[in-house]
Order: sequence, then C-alpha cells, then structure tokens
Amino acid sequence: MASFAAPVSSMDAAAALCLVLILATTTTSPVYGQQTNNGGCITKERDALLSFRAGIRSDPQNLFSSWNGRDCCQWSGVRCSNRTGHVVKLDVRNGLFLDDIYRSWYSENPHGMRGNISSSLVALHHLEYLDLSGNYLSGVDVPIPGFLGSLQSLRYLNLSSMDFHGKVPPQLGNLSRLLYLDLNNNWNHNSYGMMLHIEDISWLLRLALLRFLDLTSVNLSAIGNWVQVVNTLYNLRVLRLRRCGLVFPQTPTVHSNLTSLQIPDLSDTGFHTINPTYWFWDVGTIMHLDLTNNEIAEAFPDAMGNMTSLEVLHLGGNHLTSIKPEVLGNLCYLRVLTLWSNLINQDISQFLQGLPHCAWSKMELLDMSCTNVTGEIPRWINQWTDLSTLQLSSNRLEGSVPSEIGMLGKLKQLYLDGNYFNGSISEEHLDTLVNLEELDLSYNSLHLMISSNWIPPFKLRRAYFPRCKMGPHFPLWLNWQKGVVYLDISDAGIVDNLPDWFWSVVSNVQYLNISFNQISGRLPRTLEFMSSAVIFDLNSNNLTGTLPLLPRQLAELDISRNSLSGPLPRNFGAPFIEELLLSENSINGSIPTYICQLQSLLVLDLAKNLLAGHLPVCSEETKKLNRSIRALVLYENNLSGEFPSFLKSCSELVLLDLAHNNFVGELPAWLANKLPNLSYLRLRHNKFSGSIPGQLTQLEHLQYVDLADNRISGSIPHSLANLKAMIQEDQTIWNPLVWSYERPANPDTNDSPKYDDSLAVVIKGQDLDYTSTIIYIVGLDLSCNSLVGEIPDELTSLVRMNNLNISHNQLSGRIPEKVGSLRSLESLDLSFNELSGDIPSGLSDIMMLSKLNLSYNNLSGRIPSGNQLQSLIDPASSYIGNNYLCGTPLSRNCWEPDVTRGDIEEHQDEAKYFYLGLAAGFVFGLWLVFIIFLFRSCGGFAMCGAMPSCWARLPEAQGLALQLRRG
Repeated sequence: MASFAAPVSSMDAAAALCLVLILATTTTSPVYGQQTNNGGCITKERDALLSFRAGIRSDPQNLFSSWNGRDCCQWSGVRCSNRTGHVVKLDVRNGLFLDDIYRSWYSENPHGMRGNISSSLVALHHLEYLDLSGNYLSGVDVPIPGFLGSLQSLRYLNLSSMDFHGKVPPQLGNLSRLLYLDLNNNWNHNSYGMMLHIEDISWLLRLALLRFLDLTSVNLSAIGNWVQVVNTLYNLRVLRLRRCGLVFPQTPTVHSNLTSLQIPDLSDTGFHTINPTYWFWDVGTIMHLDLTNNEIAEAFPDAMGNMTSLEVLHLGGNHLTSIKPEVLGNLCYLRVLTLWSNLINQDISQFLQGLPHCAWSKMELLDMSCTNVTGEIPRWINQWTDLSTLQLSSNRLEGSVPSEIGMLGKLKQLYLDGNYFNGSISEEHLDTLVNLEELDLSYNSLHLMISSNWIPPFKLRRAYFPRCKMGPHFPLWLNWQKGVVYLDISDAGIVDNLPDWFWSVVSNVQYLNISFNQISGRLPRTLEFMSSAVIFDLNSNNLTGTLPLLPRQLAELDISRNSLSGPLPRNFGAPFIEELLLSENSINGSIPTYICQLQSLLVLDLAKNLLAGHLPVCSEETKKLNRSIRALVLYENNLSGEFPSFLKSCSELVLLDLAHNNFVGELPAWLANKLPNLSYLRLRHNKFSGSIPGQLTQLEHLQYVDLADNRISGSIPHSLANLKAMIQEDQTIWNPLVWSYERPANPDTNDSPKYDDSLAVVIKGQDLDYTSTIIYIVGLDLSCNSLVGEIPDELTSLVRMNNLNISHNQLSGRIPEKVGSLRSLESLDLSFNELSGDIPSGLSDIMMLSKLNLSYNNLSGRIPSGNQLQSLIDPASSYIGNNYLCGTPLSRNCWEPDVTRGDIEEHQDEAKYFYLGLAAGFVFGLWLVFIIFLFRSCGGFAMCGAMPSCWARLPEAQGLALQLRRG
C-alpha cells in the first residue's frame, strides 16, 4: 500500500526546482488595491470560495474552520497576490491521507473531504495554484470537470488520488501556462483498474511549458503516438507514466527533443526491452530512471554506461539475466541502484566489485533482494561510507554478518532477512549505527548476544526479528525503542514474563507480533491507548486475563493458543476489525451480540474454548456483518441450537466449521442459494438429523464436506456430480478458499484477507491440522450416520477427492465399478456397512492410495492385486469381517487359481445339489433296509396286509433302522 504515494525522496532536484519556480509566484502577504472591500479580499472571489465550500459535505481535517470573516486571504489554504489582491493559490490537499497511506487505509474516512467541485472556481481568473489531491470530490462515474480548463492562469494543478472516472477532458489543453500537472489515479477505492482514460493525447501539445507530468494509472492503451507527443514537451523535467498500459512503438524513436528531462518513470508499463535505440537513452540529462516491474529479460545495454548523469537507477521486478555490473563503470554519480527480483546468480563480492568504484563512497541505496546472490558479505563493505539503505533480503548469503557493517554510520535501513546467516549479532555490530531506523534480521540462524544493560544508540521505527534467537530472557534493550511502529519478535525463543514497560514502549505501534514464544503475563484491561494499532499477533504464548478493550483502529487480532479466561466483553471495541482469532483459550460464557455490529469482520475464530449457548440472533440493522464474513470457525465448544439462521445473509462465506458442538435439527435447504462461495463445510460430531439436502450439491465451490458423527439418515444424493470443485482439475479456476496465509515481511503490503490458523481434518483415520495447504484438501466424510441405500455411481466422478469416508452407516449394494476413476484418493473408508459383491479390480489403479478400509461388510471373491494395494500398511486389516473374501493378503486361499464371483456362485450351487442328493440317497437306503427286514420277517409284502402279527413286529424294525442311522 505504501506504493500508492510517491515518497518525498523521489521528488528529485528537478521536481523541487519546478516547485520553487511555481511557489515563487505566490505570497502570503495581505492584499491591497481598489478592488478590495472585504478587508483585503475581493468580493467576487470570496463568494466563489464560499460556493466551493458549500459543495463540501464533510471536512474531517477541519480545513475550513478558518473560512470565516471578511478577509479570505487569511483563510487556511488560500493565498493572495500582494500586488493585485487576487486569489492565486488554493491548497486543500488531504495531508493525512497522502502522508500516511498505511494508517489511512484503515481509517474511517481515508479520503478526507467529500463532496463535489463547484464550478464557481472559474471566477478565480488569476488562480495559479490549485491542489485538491487526496480528497473524494468526485463519485461513481464522475470525470474530471472540464471547466477547470477555464482557469487559464494555472501553473500548478494537482488532482491526484481523487477517484475520478471516465475520460480526461481535453479542455486541460487550454492551460497553456501550466508547469505542473498531476493526474495520478493510483489510489482508487472503487476499483483496482484504471478508471481514468485518455483517447486523444494531442491536447498535451499545447502545454509547451510543462515541466512536471504525472499520468500514473491513467489508461493510455488507446494512444499509439504517445512517444511522439511527449517528445514535443522539450521543457519536461519529470515524466511519470506508471501503470498506464502503454503501447510501445515497433519502430523506436531514435532522436529525442527532451533535452531537459531528468526523471522518467516508466515502471509497471509492460516495457519489454532496454534496446539502446529507444528515445530516452540519448538524453544526457537523465538523473533518475525508473523501469521497475516490467518485462525486461536481457542484459544491460552498453548504452546505459553513457548515461553519465545518472544518479538513480531502478530496475527491480524485471527478468534481467547475465547482469554485468562493469557496464555501469562510468556512472560515477550513481547513488541509488535497485535490482530486486532479477537473477544475478553471482557471488556478492564479485558483483559488488564490478560496480563503479568511483561511486562506492556516494552510494546511498543498494537493493539486491531476491537476486539469488551467494557467498558472504565482504568486509570491505565499510568503504561504502554514504550507504543509508542496504537490502539483501531473500538470497543465499551465508556465514556471519561482518562487524564492519557497524562502521556504516549513515545506515538507516538494513534488511538481511531470509538468508542463511549464522553466528551472533553483538553490540559491536550496532554501537555506531546512530541513524538506524529499520532493521530486519528475520528468518536466519542468528543469535542476538546483547547484554541486558546495553543502551542502543538508535531509535528504531521498524524492528523485525522473527526466528532470531533473542531469548530466553526478554530483550531489555527494546525499552529504549519507544518510537517503534513495526515490531516483530515472533518465534524468538523468549521464555519470560512480559515486562511492565512493554505496553508503554509499543503504545505507538501499528504492527505488533510477539507470537510463538513462551511469554507470560496478564493482558491489561484496556489497550485503547494504542490509537495507532492496526495489527496485533500475540498467538501461541502463555498470556492470561480476559480479552481487553481493543484500539479503535485495530484491523487484525490474533491471541489464539494462550490462556485467556472469562467471558467475552459485551463491547470489546475495534468496530472496524477484520480478523478476530481467539481459538484455544479458556474463554467461557456466550458469544455477545456485539459480534453482529462488526461490519468489516472477515474472519471469526473462537474454536477450542468453553463457549456455550446459542449463537447470537443478529437484528436486521446489524446484518451488515453477515455480508462480509468469509470464515466462521467455532469448533470444539459447547454451543447449541439449530443451524445458524443468520448465515442466510453471509453471501461471502467461504469456510464454516461448527464441529464438536451440540447443534441439532436438519441441515437447511437454503445453503446453496445463500452461501454460493462456500468451500469448506465441517459439521462433524453434532446432533444434526434429517437427510442430506440435495441443494448442498449445487455449491460449485464446495471442496471439503464433513458431516460425520451426526444423526443424518436417508440416502446419499445422486446429484454429487454437481460438486464441480471436486471434479475440475484446472487449478486456474477461481477458488475462494485461496487466501493470503503467511504474513509478508513488510506488513504494509498485506491488504488481502487471510486465515492463517490451522484447520482440523480427519483423514487416513487421523486428526490432522492444515493451514495454507487446506486449499489442496478435497474430501467427503459422511461416516458414523444412519445412511441407507446404495453408493451412487455419480460419486466416482469426483476425481479430485483425496479423502472419502462413508463408513459406519447401513449402506448396501455393490462398490461402484468405476471407483478406480478416483485417481487422487489417498484415503478410502467404506467399513462397517452392508456392502456385498466383489471388490472392483479398478481399485488397484489408484496410485495415491495409502489408507484403505473395507472391513466388516459382506464382500466376496478374490481381492484385487497389483500396484498400490500391495504397499498398504497392515493390508490384512483392510478386509477383515468379510467372510467370503479370499486371496492375498488374507490367509484364506481361493478355490481356483483365478476365482471369480461366477465361479463362487457355481461352486455354491454344486455344493447345494451335492448335499441335497446325499440326503435323498441316505433316506432311500434306510427305507430299503427296512423293507428287506420286513420281507425276511413276514415272508413278503403281500403277507403284511393279512397278518397282523407282522405289524406287531414294526417297532423291532424301527429300532433296527435307528441303529443303522446312528451306525
């Protein structure tokens, strides 16, 4: 965000001279002359100023508080000529916004004045200086007023950062006396695109006196002749065309008329070559050249060595290769060189040796961050005596930090973060750095060996030490850094109590991070005195107490994994907070309704606390919260009630985790319509009942669903194929779950919502925690419910799934034949159901599979072999409880070498007929013996009917038959 306003240092000598010439035309003296009758103020011009003020609806800086009385020349921002008495200057710029972009981003009214620009200003015929910058005096689709072209006396016009839209009026070409024109449109709350555009730039030809021109973020993509037009402005000294969408001519302009040009800024323009035939290479007056963030992918041209006036060279953010610093050997006035994010791929000593030796003692800023330089910082770095900024972040530098750096007495900014430095940093490195303001030693293996009674000679504004060993005791030298604005001592090995002076030292911070230490202490009851605070990260410590009253401007708060207790206050302040992370504490009571009033809230994480009761019912007046929130994480509490109805208004919700609570009732059918961006849904271990609503499958961004351990019944919906996020393998498709997870080294640039706490996922039978990698987890967990019916074939279309668990239900039927299509599966659990039939052979084609559980079903047949199934851990346990499975890894052998399901059914039929025939033969043989016995005893069948004595011997025959049956 700091890039939205040009730093003062970039207004080099040429721009400063331009301003001096302009300001020389004005004076603060009172007016004299016959035209004045209001105590030195011309009535017509006074009325014009009052009409301008009437168009302003809000004035948070109170710029108009002095606009009373008869003498308008004494009003704030108004200056008159001491010769004619006419108003010659009107300056109502929003100084707060332009001077502190980072802080104003989170302020209630970052744009200062609001209203419109009254056409009454055209009455100020003698106005030479007009500055309205940083104010919101436009609106949606409101262009720059064309009537400003009537102010033909203007020499200075600044309309930067005002949110104008539409076409730049060509009437500005009437301002033929103009020396300074700033239409910088870089700051725009309504859109990130270029809202101003120019279709015909020929009106610039009439501004022959122009010395300063800034068209940053004004769309010039429709202009093909911009080089030719700009080339006519021979008085031009400062040219800024950053982010203009420039179209570069195929035939470069060889000769340039810009004989006075000192500062060309062509950063972020898509500039693709530094061909020496381009127009600015032969301008010998250039002192400041900015080609940052372009597409240049070649070596330095030799022509660059001829720009002997060059003092500032910005080439960062390109793709330069084979960089030979010797090309710059003649640039003896070089003071600033930025090469960040180019691949230098050299030893740092070798590269620095190649830079012009005649400039070593003049060099003020050197930025070689992210350039893949290696080796150790040379000890002769102390010869760069004027160096005030040294940035070597994110390289492969190693060894110890030389103590000679401590001899650079003018050093203000030292960034050594993200390397492989080791050893210690002692007072010797820091004792003489009296001007040091910014120090970043983070993400190295450094140990700060500083005595407890050392008094630093500097006053740091930015201090970054994450993963540097500063402990175990709290670094007492920080007590002398009362002006610190950004402080990060996270993961620094501190095991100590928070000192009493700490909150006083950090009273002016905007960014504070003491996370991942073992810092103890009780939080103060209020932090409202920290009026500048924007980001607090205190997570993973041993802090106690209750949640304090928070600073009003606070945007992000993380006190998770501490020992906070007590209830949440009914009103904890921070009405503009965006991220509130309080998980893994011992906070009890209920969630206050104040949550409903947090209109900017994006992330709310209260997981793993002792909260109970129902979620608050937000009134219609407070449901603005619901439109912004993106992540609601409440798992492992004792919350109850039905599915939260206030979520109907949470149209931006991406992540919802209500697991391990006591919620009841059915899942609502409005989920798909009201939560179109929902990607992560975790409701496990509650008491939800009813069936799975078919509308749930209409959520095209839904990639993780966990409804396990509930009381859900019915069947699995056949509309699973609608879950596009579980099907599409194109990673370029927009995924609302993708956020910024890791805090960048410079928090100024962090303007994206994030959720960097861990999310619990049950996969492979384990509870695993994920942070940024959650975007790669695609899963469906319906286990431990009362689902019935068959597994729908549509489930096999969810090819991105890496976790599928539908165990412990009452599912029947067969495993879908196309289960092998789920090539991304790492874990598959179908255990404890009533599934039957054979195991599809395609299961062996899932190469990612590492956890398989098909136990306790009614599966039969030979277990498939080959590929990944042979490498499962404890594979036999995957199949137990299925009495008709056979083959490896079970000890039960199959009957045939290649037994199929048909073979088993055929053998089962043969066995059935065999036993039936055996029983029939036994009965027939028994009766045959019985009959023979009768014949022998009674002389034949025919005699039995006439001889009752034969029937009398039947019991004897029956006894014989019984003996035969037993024998």
